[in-house]
Amino acid sequence: MAAPPKPTIQNIMKTTTQTINWSQIYALAGLNAAVVISWIAYHNYQPKVLEKFEFTELAGFLTIAQALVLVCIPPIAGYVGDLVIKRGGSHFLVFTIGAGVTAMTFMAVAFSATGTLPALRSALPFMIVIWLISMNIFHSPANSLLEMFAPARELPLVMSVIALITELLYGIEPIVVLIVDAIGAVLTFVTGGVLLIVSGYFFRKTTANMSFERSVETQSRTDNFVLVILAGLLFGLVDALITNDATLSAWFGNRFASLSASENMNSYVICGILITAAFATLPVSKIINLDNIQKVLFGSLVACVLVCGLLFAIQQVWISLFLCALLGVLFSIAAVTAFPYAIKHISATNITLGTGLFFGSFKIVDSLLNVLW
Repeated sequence: MAAPPKPTIQNIMKTTTQTINWSQIYALAGLNAAVVISWIAYHNYQPKVLEKFEFTELAGFLTIAQALVLVCIPPIAGYVGDLVIKRGGSHFLVFTIGAGVTAMTFMAVAFSATGTLPALRSALPFMIVIWLISMNIFHSPANSLLEMFAPARELPLVMSVIALITELLYGIEPIVVLIVDAIGAVLTFVTGGVLLIVSGYFFRKTTANMSFERSVETQSRTDNFVLVILAGLLFGLVDALITNDATLSAWFGNRFASLSASENMNSYVICGILITAAFATLPVSKIINLDNIQKVLFGSLVACVLVCGLLFAIQQVWISLFLCALLGVLFSIAAVTAFPYAIKHISATNITLGTGLFFGSFKIVDSLLNVLW
């Protein structure tokens, strides 16, 4: 009797092709990738643009504005999106407005960076705030459609594909920054606008003919926004512990100085953790199902916090490197379970609001650290 085929990633994809709309998943992943690249470009160039046009005194204001926008706008956009849908409007109205305004603001900032239009130059801080708001208007409505692209039992696998792309982009951020610096501010903002237009177009095109009828299981769910916010908050806490400059990154420069003379050793270690997490997402997604998702999610989050604590306490370099790799794997588990767990506790009538609450609570810890430090 022939042995069964090995459970490779290729086999996993083939066996789920009939139940998962992969074209829509890839379009959503591409949209999230465009958002990640845009954020990397923004964080790289915001201080430089403010310095160039002598707006450095507004840096603190923009940090506070960013924190408020990241936390408050996703649930507000979600509430408005659900309200539009309940009144018989388009599922894509809020998405289309948000993506369109974001792309246009990107282009306006690009023209401002040339310095040729004084009127746009003076409006630069205002446009940055508009860009921050619009970037967070369309993200939640787009991701709230995830469960309509795949059955609930496959959401961890679907999330692993999206997490693979987004975490990998964050993991290679130094390379993205080098490219951004090479092409300059103007082309960077133009490219960001074009990426959002193109990714938004393909996302909208792939979903143009889809049915918005939800399954009986989905329609029978009730809201538990406390658990949704808790999942986002704890996942955001772990993400901030790993990526925020005030946490692990601040320690790694001295901890791993013996391995490299580079002044950016701390950021390289963080990138290594995120790259490890990216490539671990697909394998770990196969050990997760909706029956054990709560134990797996909160177990991985607790384990991540414990490993972070050990990294602060242990001084041995090679043990720290092992713990960093372990942290990457544990973080990948949280990355593929947090949002599916949240969706499980959102009713069909409030799915966009619940998604916004998840993403808003995810940014609370990171935003507080940015404001305080």
